[in-house]
Amino acid sequence: MAFREKIKGLISRARTLEIEQRDRIEAARVRYEAASNLEAPDRVPVQVGVDPVWSDWYLKRKYNIEIGEFWRDPKLLIEYELRTWIDSFVDFDDDRTYVIPDAVGPLGGVVLHPSIVGCRTAFPVDDSPWIDLSYRAFDTKEKIDDFDTPDIPKAGLMPEILERVEAMRELVGDMIDVRILGGDGSPLQMAAYTRGITQLTRDMYTDPPIVHKLMRKLMGVYDKINEYYEKEWDMPYRGKDIEGRFYDNPLSYFSSRLIERFVLPHYRDYAEKCGWRYWSFETQDVMDQFIELFKTVPIRTVQSLVSSSNLAIFKEILGPKKVRFGVFLAPGRLLLDEPGIEGHLKEIIGIMGHEGGWTLSSGSLDRAIPQENIQEFVKAAKRNG
Repeated sequence: MAFREKIKGLISRARTLEIEQRDRIEAARVRYEAASNLEAPDRVPVQVGVDPVWSDWYLKRKYNIEIGEFWRDPKLLIEYELRTWIDSFVDFDDDRTYVIPDAVGPLGGVVLHPSIVGCRTAFPVDDSPWIDLSYRAFDTKEKIDDFDTPDIPKAGLMPEILERVEAMRELVGDMIDVRILGGDGSPLQMAAYTRGITQLTRDMYTDPPIVHKLMRKLMGVYDKINEYYEKEWDMPYRGKDIEGRFYDNPLSYFSSRLIERFVLPHYRDYAEKCGWRYWSFETQDVMDQFIELFKTVPIRTVQSLVSSSNLAIFKEILGPKKVRFGVFLAPGRLLLDEPGIEGHLKEIIGIMGHEGGWTLSSGSLDRAIPQENIQEFVKAAKRNG
């Protein structure tokens, strides 16, 4: 009961903040809505990335909690997800449309989905979970041949994650929704991790049929995962009003020719099956080599476009009236001094313009970034945006 009262108190504090800061929240909502509609907001929306699903900034700096401990303990997951959202809303005057999100939960996506097809996930004490790339689930072609889509709730890390979700639900009752959080873990990502990036590239040149077979099978897994999420958490993935999302961290390891030949045909088939009118691409890597390729697909959003990309070319070729961009600062830029941070932001804003259609983020911050640098990032974005 003591824990439930603590969570009730945190949620109550968040609701009070939402009332007290309703003007700030409404202004942020209007900015994001304008950017989403490809219209010019009063300034570019800016957000700080300290969500504990991806960032250990608050966990380590303020709460002295190791991220590995955080992920294994349902009580820590609930309490410090909520505390991080509340504290960061107070500490950083960025653009938020809420104080806390509508759900809490353990990380899924990029670490969970590959485990469903046999990858191994490492859980370091002092770092976020990651896929063990030294292990290849499909180290022979015969294993690809023999693979069948597993029962999603019983495969890989899913039973452990679902057990954690259920424990969290019992702790909070109906005070806040609990579900799996975090990125998608796309078919290409699962293919790269299960086969190995080097071997998958070699297969593309020496045995194209095995690559297409692998992609077809993993598209089937991706579909069953989406189907399961739709059933369990009412997360629809079909229909022309749904913007299909492919989260492809390994995308830039391959040439545009290989992506066009081995990935896009399967994505097109899946998009047609789901009835998607538009797609969204998200990656943490530079995607310059795919600019021309993106012109051939009904892409509507480019998420997490790292600022070391050739932003001018993206804007020129894809165009602000066709695509919404999510731009985040390249890794390490927030370790610059204040003039360096401001200069970099001026460069980004000068390229992307004030006509709308894009948003700015710090990306996911780690414990190395000083708080004053984050504050300068927000202030400089407001001054120049």
